[in-house]
Amino acid sequence: MENDLFLSEVKFLAELEKRTSEQKRIVETEMLPKWARRVGEWLVVHPWRLVVPIALLVYGLWRMVYGETVREFILGLFGGFR
Repeated sequence: MENDLFLSEVKFLAELEKRTSEQKRIVETEMLPKWARRVGEWLVVHPWRLVVPIALLVYGLWRMVYGETVREFILGLFGGFR
């Protein structure tokens, strides 16, 4: 039983590595500039380093324009305090 589980895990990891190498080959053969490939690979690994600051900036600007009603809207949207 334990041996079968180990073999299925090995097969899964081998298939995962195969798909990863295929995807990398596709990305390398696409007609993209080198900087776009580097940025794309970086964003796949570190998306929060871009998404979180943009979200905070958007929220801050939104709050400056509409005031405290934004906070109440967000809390209501996510089931906040009542």
